[in-house]
Amino acid sequence: MCITAEALALFLNLLNPDLIATDTGRITVHATERDAVWVLTDEDEWCTMAPQIDRLARFD
Repeated sequence: MCITAEALALFLNLLNPDLIATDTGRITVHATERDAVWVLTDEDEWCTMAPQIDRLARFD
């Protein structure tokens, strides 16, 4: 799933800042079940595999 920087900023502003870790080109949200990692792409969008990882975890 990929979103714009503006959409990611809106989402992150809803969260407790203590749950967010940043690094160059990477944002990690420490969620209850597992971390969600957002990565900056060449197209200036932020992408995460969190929905796919969550779906796969349900089948374990």
